[in-house]
Amino acid sequence: MTQATIQEELRDFAVELLEQCGGLVEWSSPDQDGTAVVPSRLVPLLHAPGEEFSLSCRPQAQALCVSLATDFLEVSGALLEAAVPRFGSFHLSDRYLKGGDLQQALDRAFTWLNARVRVRGSQPAPIEYHTWWFHAALRSDDCWETRLAVTLNSESLGPVELPDPLGLPDVEPCSAADVPASATYPAASRRAQQRLRDAAAGFISRMDARLERDRRRLRDYYNALLKETQPSRKRAAEPLDPEAVAARRQAVQLELRRKLAELDERYAMEAIARPIVLIRTSATVLVVELLVERKRARRKHVLYWNPLVKQFEPLPCGNCGNGAFAVAFTNDDVAPLCAKCAAASSSAPKS
Repeated sequence: MTQATIQEELRDFAVELLEQCGGLVEWSSPDQDGTAVVPSRLVPLLHAPGEEFSLSCRPQAQALCVSLATDFLEVSGALLEAAVPRFGSFHLSDRYLKGGDLQQALDRAFTWLNARVRVRGSQPAPIEYHTWWFHAALRSDDCWETRLAVTLNSESLGPVELPDPLGLPDVEPCSAADVPASATYPAASRRAQQRLRDAAAGFISRMDARLERDRRRLRDYYNALLKETQPSRKRAAEPLDPEAVAARRQAVQLELRRKLAELDERYAMEAIARPIVLIRTSATVLVVELLVERKRARRKHVLYWNPLVKQFEPLPCGNCGNGAFAVAFTNDDVAPLCAKCAAASSSAPKS
C-alpha cells in the first residue's frame, strides 16, 4: 500500500467520522486543504480552534492534521468513544417463510447421529438477533489486530451467519429492545475468542517460528560457550581444576535457562476481545418445534428457519455452544451435542 493510498483512506475516514458526528465537511483531495464545521460539543475532543476549521494532511496552524505522523488516531478514538453510538436497535420487514413439508426439509439440513427427531409444529415469531462487533488483538513480540462480528439468536444463543443488518435495504430503526445485552454477551465473547484464534492462525504461526529461531540461536551460542569450558589437549599441560570447570559449566547452563525464560516471557501472547458495538435486529422467523427421542428419554427442542439466509439455523451444542448440523443427543437429558463434543464424551472414561 502506497503512502498516497494510505492518505486517501485517512481522508475518507476523517470525512465520514466528522459527518457521522454531525459535522459538515468539504474536502475533495488529500493534496488540497478542506474545511469542516462541527457541533460545539466536538471542539474540545478534536482540539480544534473553533467550530469551523481547516483539514489538512500537513501540520499547520488552525487546522486538524489528518496524518499518521500526528495524534490524529488518538483524537479519532476519543471522538468515537464520546460521540458515536455503541448500540443500535433495528427492525426488518417480514419476508417469505418456509412452507411445505418441514420434516423433509429438516432431514435434508440436519444429520441426527443417535436419535429420532420429528417436527411437532411451527409458527412465525419475532426473534431478536444480536450482532456484537469486537476489537480483537494478540500482543506478543509483535501485535496483530482486527475486527470480528459475532451474531447470535437471542433466544437459542446459537451463532448465525447473517448478512450485515445495516446493509439491508429494508432495515428501520426501532425504539425498544426486548432482550438485554447481558443475555448474549457471554456467548458472543466466547465465540469471538474462538474466531480470534482461527483468524490469527498465520500470526501465531509466525510468532512460534520466530520464538523457535531465537531459542535455537541462544542454544547454539551457549553450547559453544559450554565447549570452551571443556579441557583441550592444545592448551597448557596443567590439568584444569574439575571444580572450576563444573562451576563454569553450571554458570553457563543457568544463564541459558535464564535467557530462555526471558525469551518465553517476551513472546508470551496476550489475547484481547473487547466489545465495541452492539446491533440489535428484530426479524420474523419460522419457529419449528421438535420432539427428540433418545432411547427411553424424550425432550422438546426448538429450531429456527431464517428468511434472511433462507435455511434452518444450526442447533447450538449444549457443551461448547457452537452451531451444528450434525447433532447427537445425551442419554438422560437429551441435550444436543456437536459431533466433536459427542466424540469427546463417548471417549471419556466412565466414572
